[in-house]
Amino acid sequence: MAKSLASFAPTPTFKGTADVPVAGKGPQPLGLTFRFHDTEAMKALSAEFTALQDKYKATAEAPLSDEQEKDMRTDQAKLVMKIVSAWEFTDDFSVENITQFFVTHAFAFGAIVTGFFQAHSGAKTKN
Repeated sequence: MAKSLASFAPTPTFKGTADVPVAGKGPQPLGLTFRFHDTEAMKALSAEFTALQDKYKATAEAPLSDEQEKDMRTDQAKLVMKIVSAWEFTDDFSVENITQFFVTHAFAFGAIVTGFFQAHSGAKTKN
């Protein structure tokens, strides 16, 4: 049975889940609509993630200032806007709302990025 290359074309967006740690509740699934990125775009995203980590690297001797933490959350939100097109919350999907979400959910950025790469690669999670 012959197939064409077009039959393997990815969809521009696809559903996925990020397991966001919530204090007192453990990881909670957050439904997201992710954006497809081709190989070149994935390389660029990887470079952006690395640059973001390097820019806001804190140590015990040199913690981030309040202003740097605020800037970091905004930069993280802008990066999330590149990989996600919608979320299951009724609140608008915007840089401002994502940034506020990161204020109260410190590990949400990492969970969303992990969910993106798992959904993008088609990786299955354990039951």
